[in-house]
Amino acid sequence: MMMSLKRRLIAVPAAALAFAVSSCHDANSVMQSVGQPVPRSITPRTTATTAGPTAVVTLVLDVRGDVGKIGSYTGRLRYDAVALIYDGESEISDGTLRATNPGIGEIRVAGASAAGVDLARLAAFRFIVKDPAALQFVQFDLEEVHELSHVNLQPNVVRSASRPLK
Repeated sequence: MMMSLKRRLIAVPAAALAFAVSSCHDANSVMQSVGQPVPRSITPRTTATTAGPTAVVTLVLDVRGDVGKIGSYTGRLRYDAVALIYDGESEISDGTLRATNPGIGEIRVAGASAAGVDLARLAAFRFIVKDPAALQFVQFDLEEVHELSHVNLQPNVVRSASRPLK
């Protein structure tokens, strides 16, 4: 009988400790449950590929969550006009209609497609590179973005990072 009381005195604190440890968690290690929906977000980004003194900057959308096909967008690509000299649009044959309006240090761009635009290649532009470090600061901002169903997705846009994807 003395032994079972001793076991109980050890078992109760051990159980309480196990419960406390299992209910504690580190905020950095919290993961989303499998069944939970991922919040919608659209992050405009750029990719840059270089070949000698030229670079091609491609506009990209990083889309998360339940977002349908993108039907149209408008935005601005901003760059250092001293370090990067605009050399024209790179043709992308994917059925998307595009319009661009280049200015000094900025290119306005719009695109639309009845089948949905290619998120990995919204548009692409050639530059003559005077300072390669300037490619890190190219900025693409979305002004409008809509699903094929005409739903306005602008509230889901997250400001892009100033560094391009690699």
